[in-house]
Amino acid sequence: MKYLRYWITLAIALLLILLPLPAFAANPSQVVQLQSTKNCQVCDLRNAYLPVSNLDYSYLLASDLSQANLSGASITFSNLSRARLNGTNLSYVNLKHTKMLLTDLSNAIFNKTDLTEADLTSATISEAQLAQAKLCKTVLSNGLISNRDC
Repeated sequence: MKYLRYWITLAIALLLILLPLPAFAANPSQVVQLQSTKNCQVCDLRNAYLPVSNLDYSYLLASDLSQANLSGASITFSNLSRARLNGTNLSYVNLKHTKMLLTDLSNAIFNKTDLTEADLTSATISEAQLAQAKLCKTVLSNGLISNRDC
């Protein structure tokens, strides 16, 4: 029993030393502000971990959500205009009726993302990124409307 505790303690210590910890840069008070008020303008939410969050009707104008994990979240009827979402995981996110004007979406992941009636006017995004997203009455970055999945 004495040796078992020793080996368990040693194993935990080695794991803590060898496993890389994620670099969290999100401002904790601004994460709480977003979750409680759904209003966080020009916030530092880089690397925020917010999967399966209910962020409907949020106002995130010019906030930095780079490299954040929002998978499975609901962000409908929101405004993410001029925000930075480069490298953000938006898999399975509901972005219906959300404004993302001039938003940096470079390298964001849109696996099974619902962009029905979203506005991506002048957003930084590629067609390849939208291959797995649902587009119905979606205003694309070039101003054209896509009805691909209606």
